[in-house]
Amino acid sequence: MAVTLPTTEVRHRLGAILDRLKSGHQPVFITRHGETEAVLLSATEYALLTRHLPKAAATDWYEISQASLAQVWEHPDEDVYTWQDGEQL
Repeated sequence: MAVTLPTTEVRHRLGAILDRLKSGHQPVFITRHGETEAVLLSATEYALLTRHLPKAAATDWYEISQASLAQVWEHPDEDVYTWQDGEQL
């Protein structure tokens, strides 16, 4: 059976929660202010859920990181450069 815990309890009982995830196949739902914010899964369960997803190539990760940084820095159509040398990251 799935368990739902508030963030404060997760902080205090993380070791026991990880043991539970490792031994069982049920997720742990984490709430904050009464709203579900996240779900913890064992590494095995996560691998099962993602086994059919395509693997991203290094170039894909570069493009994803550039797009993310550009959005953060509010330059969506530009490459992101380092502060020191002006070289592309």
